[in-house]
Amino acid sequence: MQLDAQDVATARFLDGFPDPTWSVDATGRLSAWNRAAVTVFGLSAATVLGRFPQEVLGEVPTVDGPVDLRDAQGRRVGGAAVVWADGDLVHTSVRVCRGDVGSRSRRLLEDLLEHVGDAVVVVDAAGTVELLNKGAERLYGVRAEDLVGRHARGLWQDEEVEEYLEAVRRELVAGRTWSGVEVEFVTHGGRSLVVESAATALHDAHGGYAGAVLVGRDVTPVRELEQSLRAATRALRDRATQMAKATHRDALTGVAARSLLQERLSAALGASADGDEPVCVLAADLDGFRAVNDSYGLAAGDALLIAFAAHLRSALPPSATAGRLGADEFAVVLPGTDEVQAERIADVVRAWTPPTPLPGRGRRADDRRVGVTVGVVRATPVECRSPFDTGVRSVLERVEEDVRAQKNAR
Repeated sequence: MQLDAQDVATARFLDGFPDPTWSVDATGRLSAWNRAAVTVFGLSAATVLGRFPQEVLGEVPTVDGPVDLRDAQGRRVGGAAVVWADGDLVHTSVRVCRGDVGSRSRRLLEDLLEHVGDAVVVVDAAGTVELLNKGAERLYGVRAEDLVGRHARGLWQDEEVEEYLEAVRRELVAGRTWSGVEVEFVTHGGRSLVVESAATALHDAHGGYAGAVLVGRDVTPVRELEQSLRAATRALRDRATQMAKATHRDALTGVAARSLLQERLSAALGASADGDEPVCVLAADLDGFRAVNDSYGLAAGDALLIAFAAHLRSALPPSATAGRLGADEFAVVLPGTDEVQAERIADVVRAWTPPTPLPGRGRRADDRRVGVTVGVVRATPVECRSPFDTGVRSVLERVEEDVRAQKNAR
């Protein structure tokens, strides 16, 4: 650009300013650019003269006030501008916020962040990276020298990085917090990561949004461990269920399941039909069990069932089979046992009480005392000779009806 005499005089005048200063002519183009501007912005006069200042510096103010400009490398240059007119020329001088104290403070901050294990990235309002510590280099697999001065979309390879940055900006601008948000992405090296992110807003001199400090912590190992534990828990539960089915045992109490109990009863009825041996069936139903569940919770109810099942097995002869019919309903097959012997066993079962007194706290006034109701029946010759389904069902229905009758009588 060929400078006229006025431009040359203006340029010499502006070189006396210690702060970066420039002039624009009536067309809005730069006509003077002092030495301080060359030093601060890294742009020679020959490079900028004749161009519009916004092409070179970004958003240039037209009145006095704070500025947020860019140098030749895209780095932020902030400060306060003074604007005045001189004929057809408009001059702008910027007092840059880069004193010795500020520079030392920034260097101290950068040195501190280098020793922080978490990934720390500082971006401006437009999403340009201003600072990226070593923790961020390790986590995202990038280099600070490749990203500082460029948009943060280069942090990882997923396109969702821009959606993430926009979501952070939107929440912070609205005055809301951003903390504990997990983000899944793939690094440039192909690693799939889960990062717990947090963000803090940065503000300019007028309280407006000026950027954010983004903090990320790799929680991938923790989430993988949790997933492995969930898978292992499911596998153990499935295995326990399979074993319980394979052995026909009740998974909670260890007594026979209904299917095994019915098989043992059917075998006892068949043996009685052939040899005329007596077969008795005992049924036991816990009193006040539902109130225990309601007052103390399912865990207390389960403990009660386990304790009663242990007592029931201890009261039986070796030939007997104890089984669980329902929630708190149990039955026992007593082959070769008559009514007198069965009643003696029933008396022992009736004598059961909870192993320790239940606490008074949590109980309601109408809660029943925890005990057990026992019924006993002897299989009839017809039941012994009946088909599997008919005979077994008949005996179990009669003994359950005996238990209900005793409960109603009380």
